[in-house]
Amino acid sequence: MFSRAYDSPSAFLLRALTIAAVLSIYPGPTGATPANPFALQNDGRLEEEFVVRPSAEARSLFHGRGTDWGALVDATWGPTTWPVADQLLWFDTVWGTLDSDFPCFEGIPDVWDSLGTAYRAEISAGVSKGRLAAIFNHLALSLRESHTRSYLPEVNSTALAPGIPLMVIGGWGANDHFGAGLTPQPDKSLLVYQAVPAHPLGLVPGDLVLGYEGVPWEQLANELLAAELPIRSTFYWGSAPSSFEHAVLMAAGMNWHLFDTIDIVKHDTGDTLHLSTAPLENAGMSLYCTEQLPVGGVNMPDYPGGTVVTRGRPFGYDVGYIYVIAWTGNAGVRFSNAVNAHYDRSGLIIDFRTNYGGNMFLSNAALEVLFDQIVPTIGWDVRCPGGGHLDFCPEGTSSSFYDIPGDPATFFDKPIAVLVGPGAVSSGDQVALRMKFHPNVRVFGKSTATAFNGPIFGYDTGGGPIVANMALAEAYLLSDPSDHLTHNEFAVDESVWLTPDDVAQGIDTVAAAALAWIQSQVTDAPTVATVADAPRITSFPNPSPGITWIRWSATATATGLVDVAILDVGGRVVRRLPSVPAETGLARWDGTDASGTPVAAGVYFTRVRTPWGDGSRRLAVVR
Repeated sequence: MFSRAYDSPSAFLLRALTIAAVLSIYPGPTGATPANPFALQNDGRLEEEFVVRPSAEARSLFHGRGTDWGALVDATWGPTTWPVADQLLWFDTVWGTLDSDFPCFEGIPDVWDSLGTAYRAEISAGVSKGRLAAIFNHLALSLRESHTRSYLPEVNSTALAPGIPLMVIGGWGANDHFGAGLTPQPDKSLLVYQAVPAHPLGLVPGDLVLGYEGVPWEQLANELLAAELPIRSTFYWGSAPSSFEHAVLMAAGMNWHLFDTIDIVKHDTGDTLHLSTAPLENAGMSLYCTEQLPVGGVNMPDYPGGTVVTRGRPFGYDVGYIYVIAWTGNAGVRFSNAVNAHYDRSGLIIDFRTNYGGNMFLSNAALEVLFDQIVPTIGWDVRCPGGGHLDFCPEGTSSSFYDIPGDPATFFDKPIAVLVGPGAVSSGDQVALRMKFHPNVRVFGKSTATAFNGPIFGYDTGGGPIVANMALAEAYLLSDPSDHLTHNEFAVDESVWLTPDDVAQGIDTVAAAALAWIQSQVTDAPTVATVADAPRITSFPNPSPGITWIRWSATATATGLVDVAILDVGGRVVRRLPSVPAETGLARWDGTDASGTPVAAGVYFTRVRTPWGDGSRRLAVVR
């Protein structure tokens, strides 16, 4: 059934977690070849897309929500051309491999036997190509585990188009199909946090997507899951209950091709609009989404372009900010350099909200600087040969292999905010967990995906066209070996997420909460010692007459001249204003750049530098 190319579980896991994990289920953006050439690129892209032109019969079956989805699936991809005996061999191989080796049944309803019986009987009776793909998709989906997939590429990699009955789950990465990034709100509506300019539906950050055809997306998603549509293999889903739900909800926009109208609430007016989805067809939108907003002064990673770690200092704060979107390529060196570059700051923010995983050990060099001692963390279990779904045997690799290194000479004894979310998966989970062992860390956001396991990619599926990946080893904390981590929620210290009002103003709610916490922990930060905080300035009336007065409140320690600069949203200096005495608390900007040309309408930042003790100038406040 499943022929392993290793001698023992220990030998295999060492390969899976060192060699395969370096190549990763999330192949490096520099073009590194994954362990299996068919492995999913779970970053919102596919290696190949198949264009399917539905027949006249299929087109006639599509009626939006009233569609007979099963009939449409059958008509779209047509009958299978493989013998039923071969299809049963593939199914028995995949089902049997997961039955004997999958280690993450803990924490989910175990319906494996009944599911296997029902699906096998269905295949025996004859199924279409689309239905065969859906059976393998939903077999794996029932396990609710981020790494574990089985799919038929020529169906599941079909290009999305109106009437193609593929369901999308997840939304991290390329959202070209919809042109806007969505993230769930507490009421299950979907917040537009990012959108292409001149979006075909007029979507802008702060708007909400409710659903389609007058029905909330949560209800529609449950209907589609119950109908067992084939699942588009672009994205991934979470292993924890909350992160699985998050992945299903955030995909609302990416499923517009299944419906005729979409329901939207405009942030600026509160109006609910019911719009045709037709303008989205062939709109040619390009958008890469990570559930993060730009923070002034900090460049964001460019995963498609090969930049996985970036660093900067948020305007107005003596805080280092580090993004890590994947543990691949040169991430280890860049992360270490970033930590060292910001070592003297008042605090650190490390943002893992979207992290595609890779090699967790690339974090070691930086963690050795942050930690003051070696910290034991996790161990691994595998399924016992011939045992039941919850029978575990030690994997065999020494847990010391996963210790966090530390150096008392470089211990970072200042506050560290770690930002996480359901977009952190695999080694993205693991390194976020490692950070929680630091005594000065506070975690902000939502649970990660919690795929705390060692996967194998492209295992033997019986020699046919089915591609399958699965978890093979399960992690546990050394402090509680009986509690395996996959399917557990990743606890955060401050539950916070993007909000419509903040997003409409270009404010990243999670980053703002982290900055506020660090400032509350720092008693001698120059950003609050010289100039009191100021409200956001809005030119009035609108259109503006062109003059904006910039005000601040100086403290007793602020003397001498103050330098004021106007910055655009990218952090570039648009205009430097004449220096004024600190105690005046007022500067005037006429709305022009250095050449005297009026600037474009939009959001700008003011940067105030004030004198400080030794005569040097320190960044005081930015608004």
